[in-house]
Amino acid sequence: MHFHIQMKDLEKRYGPEKIIDNITTNIAKNTITAIVGPNGCGKTTLLNILSGLDNNYGGDYTIKSPDSNSMSYIFQNYRDSLLPWRTNYKNITLPLEIQGYSKKEIADKVEEMKNLGLEFDPNQYSYNLSGGQQQMLAFTRAVINNPKLLFIDEPFSALDYENNLKLRDHLQKYYLKYKPTIVMITHNLEEAVHLANNIIVLSKKPTRIAKIIENQAPYPRNLDYLKSDEFNKVKSQVFSAFQDTVIKT
Repeated sequence: MHFHIQMKDLEKRYGPEKIIDNITTNIAKNTITAIVGPNGCGKTTLLNILSGLDNNYGGDYTIKSPDSNSMSYIFQNYRDSLLPWRTNYKNITLPLEIQGYSKKEIADKVEEMKNLGLEFDPNQYSYNLSGGQQQMLAFTRAVINNPKLLFIDEPFSALDYENNLKLRDHLQKYYLKYKPTIVMITHNLEEAVHLANNIIVLSKKPTRIAKIIENQAPYPRNLDYLKSDEFNKVKSQVFSAFQDTVIKT
């Protein structure tokens, strides 16, 4: 198995308080990994360390990739990450402009995203969009340059159930076409089991890995999968591990 991310004894403190305590695990290449755990246990902190946004930590991690800089991050506060003075088209194409793509290459990339069902009004502005449309815009911008590694912090938490399911579908379509490595935080156990190959359950602070649960269900996982015995079996395992860590003192 080829690992994309390898973590060894990762530790994080805020002053005297230890937030993350000696996390050691690997994340396989071309997989979706979901991280779940109690509120405030340090899930976003861990993601920020792995993405390079937080350099003040102990232990070590390695990103093994031919292009280790090819990564994107979808923030939980996606509305704040959109630029209100740029049109939807200009928001989405910003990463390509920064990387020096030509106008023709940019247009081709936008068309590629539309072929995945990621539609948007190019001449509108983000502040005129619904929450679901804004999240779709942020998602499209994060993946338009086909990153090898995609970090997502609670990607669908603010969405109604219909838009939540729609974005899960888009994420699966994108994953199946480009096969990036995806690491996502979610507090929604259904979402984790629906999307992930592996679910890492974290404990309360000081945060450790309580359990890692594998989900071997093939993709695409449609809505019928959510009603299947296979889905309920994996979700029950995740829920039990989550429940154990929440009730432990």
